[in-house]
Amino acid sequence: MAKPVAVIDYSVDGLSGNLIRSWLKVPSVVVKVLDGEEFPGISPNEFKAVIHSGSSHSIVDDTSFSPGAVRFVKKATETGVPQMGICYGHQLLARATVGLRAVEKCSSIEIGWRTVSFLPSWPVDGLSGEKVIWSSHYDCVTQLPPGSVVTATNSHTEIQAFVNMEMKLFGTQFHPEFDRDHGNDSFTKDAELFRKNHIDLQAVLASAPDFHTGEVVFQHFFDTFRQE
Repeated sequence: MAKPVAVIDYSVDGLSGNLIRSWLKVPSVVVKVLDGEEFPGISPNEFKAVIHSGSSHSIVDDTSFSPGAVRFVKKATETGVPQMGICYGHQLLARATVGLRAVEKCSSIEIGWRTVSFLPSWPVDGLSGEKVIWSSHYDCVTQLPPGSVVTATNSHTEIQAFVNMEMKLFGTQFHPEFDRDHGNDSFTKDAELFRKNHIDLQAVLASAPDFHTGEVVFQHFFDTFRQE
C-alpha cells in the first residue's frame, strides 16, 4: 500500500489541514498538532512526503510542540522525505535546519492579498512574474540552509519562497491554499486585526484574485521531488 502524504496542521483553529488537503491529488492524512501538547508521535518514514501548515503561533517562541517539530524536520531531511512548509511551516524548515537565528520578527505585519514576484532562478509552470496571493504573517525567514535557492520575493519579505534540492525542502511564506472565497472569509473574520493595523479591509477584499495558486504550487512540490 502506498504511503500517504502527511499534512501536519499547526493551526490553532484546526482548519488549515483540510484546506490544504483539498488541493492534493494524492492520498493524504491530516495530523493535528494540539496547542499545549507535545508533537505527535509520528515518524517521517511513515509518509511519502510532508506538508507543514501555517499557524498563529510565532516561530520565535517555544511552544509545547516546538522541540518535537524541530526533531521531526531534521529526521525527515536525514532520511530524504520531501517536506513543504507554508508560512509557519516555511519558518519551521529554516529554524530546524539552520537554527533560531534563521527567523525573526518582521518590521511590520504582512496581511492581505499581496503581490509576490516569482524569480527566473527557479521557473515554475503557471507561476511567472507577479502573482497576487493570500498572506498573513509577522515573522520572517532571514537565513536558509546551504544550497537553497530563493524562488520568490516581494517588497515586504525577501524570502517569500525557497527550494533546497539536497534536503528536499520547499517553503512558501505566502499561503497557496487560500482561494478567493476562503481567503476573503478568513480576512473578514480577522476584521479587528485589519483595524488595529490601519489596513482597509474592504479594499483588501476587493483586490482578491481569480487565480488559484493552490492548483499550481502543491503540484509543483510533488513534481520537484517526485518519488516512484
